[in-house]
Formats: sequence, C-alpha cells, structure tokens
Amino acid sequence: MSIEPMRIFFKEIKEPIKTTMIGNYAVAGGVTQTDPDVICAFPITPQTQSVEGLSDVVHQGRLKAAFVNVESELAAISYSTAACAAGARTFTATASQGYLLMTEGLPMAVGWRLPLTMMLSARAFNSPNLSIWNSWEYTQVNSELGWNIIVSENVQETYDAAILSVMISEDTLFPTIFVHDGFIISHSVQNLTLIPDETVLKMTPKKPRHVIDPSKPGTWGGIVTPSYFMEGRARLEEAKKQVLNQMKDVFQKFKSETGREYNLIETYNLDNSSKTVFCTMGSMAGNIISWMTKNKDVGLIKMRAFRPFPHEELRKIIEDNGIEKLIILEKSDSLNGMLPPFSMSIASALYPLKTIFRSFIVGLGGRDVTRDEFDVAKKKMATVNDMKGTLYMYLGVRETKEKIHGVNI
Repeated sequence: MSIEPMRIFFKEIKEPIKTTMIGNYAVAGGVTQTDPDVICAFPITPQTQSVEGLSDVVHQGRLKAAFVNVESELAAISYSTAACAAGARTFTATASQGYLLMTEGLPMAVGWRLPLTMMLSARAFNSPNLSIWNSWEYTQVNSELGWNIIVSENVQETYDAAILSVMISEDTLFPTIFVHDGFIISHSVQNLTLIPDETVLKMTPKKPRHVIDPSKPGTWGGIVTPSYFMEGRARLEEAKKQVLNQMKDVFQKFKSETGREYNLIETYNLDNSSKTVFCTMGSMAGNIISWMTKNKDVGLIKMRAFRPFPHEELRKIIEDNGIEKLIILEKSDSLNGMLPPFSMSIASALYPLKTIFRSFIVGLGGRDVTRDEFDVAKKKMATVNDMKGTLYMYLGVRETKEKIHGVNI
C-alpha cells in the first residue's frame, strides 16, 4: 500500500493547507489530528482506506496510538467500547454488513455514556444480493439505539466531521457516528482545507469523565432488574434531550475557530416565494443545488443531524417559510412500513402541520441520481394535493426496456 495519500499528515500541520484527497483519507487525517489513543480496525469496503490511512500515520510515528486489528466488526465495537470505557479516546469505522455485525454491541456504548466516534461509509445491505455501493443503511440500523448521527455532503465536510464528532461525543457523552456516502464521497477526490493541529487540539481537549478504574471498583455491564431498568432508560432519554443544543454549541465553536459554518439543518433558496421544497441529506444535496440554478422556483432543506432528529427546528423552518409541499429524496426504502426511515422522521415533524409531502426513493445500490429524476419528482409533486394514497415511490427503476419511471431512454 502506498503511503503517499497520508504523507501530508506525517508532520505537524502548522497553518491551514489547501489540498486534494479522497474522503476516506481526509477522515483519517482529521482523526489523526484529534489525537486518539486507540484505533480499532476491521476493513470493509468502502471504508477501508480510513483505517489504512491511520495505520500509516501510526507506523510513521506521527500518531502515538494503539492500532488494533481485530477479527470482525463485532470484535471491533466490543474492543472500542471497552477501550473507551477505560478512558481511551477511541475511533473505529465500518459499513453495511459490518455495521449489522456490530449491532449487538452498539447499545452498550450508549448505556455507558461513552464518547466513542465511528465513521460510516454508507453502503447498501446485501439484499437482494451483494452490493458494495451506496445506500443509506444507517437510517435502518441504530436509528433508535441512541447514537448521535451527522451526515456530510462532500470531502471537506467529512474531514470536518471527523473533528466535530469528537467534540460532540466529548460534550454529550454519547457515541457519535459521522456518515458519508460510500464511493461518492469515500473515493471521490475533492478539494479541502486542513486545519492546523494546534486549532484541532484546542477544540478537542480530552475531558475528565467516569471511566473504569481498578483503584475504584465498580460494576459495568451488570444485570439490571425490572425494578430499576426503566429508570435507567428514562435518565438516558433526559440526557438525550440536551444533545441538539450541545451540537449547536459545537458547531458555533468550530465556526469561531475555523470560519466554517455548520448547522443541524441548512437551507437554500427558501426566500424565493416558492412553496415547494426538496429535503434530503448527504451528497445528493450538492446535486440538487446545481440543478436549482435552472430551477429557481424550488428550495432545498439539507439535514445534517439525523440523530437526534431536529423535529422542532424543521417544523419551524417549514412554518416560517410557508412551505406547502415537501419532496423528500432518500436512499433507503421500507419493505414493511408506510414510509422509509428518513421520511418517517420528517413525517413526525410535519404531523401538526398541513404540509403535503411525498417520498421518492432514488440511488439505491449506488445508482446515479440524475437531474432527470429531480425533474420527474418536481413534476409529479405538482399534481399532488393531499396525503391520500401511496406516500412513497421509486424513481429511476426500469419499468420497461425503454422507460424508467416517466423518463424515456
């Protein structure tokens, strides 16, 4: 494996540097600058270069961390949780089937209030068969387990998210996943600006917290009887209510130090008197923004925080801007429910309002999301005037050899 992609991180970064990298190596660089103590690695496409890059900086002596190879993703989350509980700043990464294999261990990091961070390079589950390309599996697993989840649109954002996630985890004492779209961002070469090490370390101090300490014996992971289990869950719920405001504080600190602004929700072109707006996450947002240069009669709501989901803030944006119709684009579906997971979260925010919406499923398994599909979604939404009937549909699926859902080919 070539060490060239990570060479820029082998020495101290003393000033902002403009460079180009793929998303995974950018993540490895950002993680390096946060000075982790433990990196727990198990490779799976399309996240592999993130831990490969970290192995390079550890091998070069740039990062004084324990780089631990394990035999599976379940071992990775188990080791990471234990290391973090023992006081180590810990990072791991996964995707798709590996994420599923981690499921058994994911709740414990929440219950123990651990500031663990994980990168997810979003990839489809292997259904109906093997896929290594992009879908939003993170909306289907772990959504309600209590992890914080933030989503990035491009390489600059995923580099920044590697740092932001540590800040969020440390402040909230809940584990945090930062997500980018597999291959679309993980393997895409884009411009970004690196932050000086001194600034990153200033933003990510290692704060005192409750850890496993042999000199102070205690019980971690013991059985909880019915007499007390609900009280423990209720306390986690109360702590979670503070997280969105804590995220806002983190974003403000990051802006103060770097000049780059992030928010739970970001909006575009909502002041154009349009009453129809797209809503999505991740790399699709950039596609829509470029499409909007010739479609100025629609706006965009871009969700950065997926968990906790900022229901109240989304509702306020829709009310304040008089939005009448919402076109939801998501890369996940639902084989059992009325709506896919992302749309279900939005629907719960819209419940008190009269906003009409439809969900359009696009780009599953890494399929390109095209401007034609935005056109079709906009056209279909123009004829929707109530909440009756099917609330979601697939776009870009072959109906016949010559036709893809309203688009002649």
